[in-house]
Amino acid sequence: MKIKILILLTLIGNLSYSQITEIRDGKFSPDGNKIAFIAFLGSVEDIFVYHIPNDSVSRETNSSDLNIGLQYKTSLNWINNSQILFLSKQNGISQQYILDIQRHTLTANGFSQSNEYLLEFDTLTRVSYYISSINDREPAVFMRKLGENEAINLSKQNYNFTSPKISQDGNYIAYKEMPFGKPYIYSIKDRKQVKLKIPEKNTTITSWSPDSKYFLFTYATFTNESKFPKNSLYLFDLQQKRDSLVIENADFISNSIWSSKDNLFGYSLIDKFILVDKKTKTSAIYNIIGRAIDWSHDCNNILFIQDRDLIILNLKNDEKKKITIPNK
Repeated sequence: MKIKILILLTLIGNLSYSQITEIRDGKFSPDGNKIAFIAFLGSVEDIFVYHIPNDSVSRETNSSDLNIGLQYKTSLNWINNSQILFLSKQNGISQQYILDIQRHTLTANGFSQSNEYLLEFDTLTRVSYYISSINDREPAVFMRKLGENEAINLSKQNYNFTSPKISQDGNYIAYKEMPFGKPYIYSIKDRKQVKLKIPEKNTTITSWSPDSKYFLFTYATFTNESKFPKNSLYLFDLQQKRDSLVIENADFISNSIWSSKDNLFGYSLIDKFILVDKKTKTSAIYNIIGRAIDWSHDCNNILFIQDRDLIILNLKNDEKKKITIPNK
């Protein structure tokens, strides 16, 4: 099947962003020089890139001519330093597209049989993982090689699965079954499910160590006294099949991320970010209101989203840089 290439208008320079209401879904490029993110400009939803060396922002898509439903964009993943893989509904269903920010082109990544959601991309194997519902069945976990059409159902069952999380080395993928939040791990290398000894309800696997020996998961508990759950974060040793408590009964844990170094991970609470060194068993607290979403590949910077702002935390000097989109 031939893939039609669309030439995009790229706007670079001092743009008017006075209507931006939210920033969503940001990610460092592999070389750490760029950050791709999705921003809402009033009713228009587009992809932007922040260029770190020259402190500038470029608008990489222009969806102002599309109706609101077709503007949908999510799940940003860098393929390399110039190409971004993401999901969009611009042709009516949610499917994968490749945006080339150097050539200013947009191409469909293979063929989608149905809507695809919650896309994860493994740069090592060049395989995408996502949730989809084919032939009106319950959502399942699928994988598809870059540029190919064949989709493989990894989960085997269709149990309304969600929240896929690929390991950093590409050996495992975690996901959970809704509505009860039962967690699963599938070994991509061995092509089989991994037996887990963690709670079977209200559990989400949130991040992996670089060598896949450990993962972090949140567990939510409810009491009669409150309508809102308490959240605990655990570190699970996949080889020893046992977990250890990181933090207990927090009001809210928005996310956890693990660096490309074995010993460093962190998690976001309501008003702070906690950096943990697993090797030395020490931690540092940063007063950052926002959700930690990505770690640069050199492990020196952490990216946060705070409403309509991006925040970069430099771990070398503990400085915080707020990337505020110009309001002109």
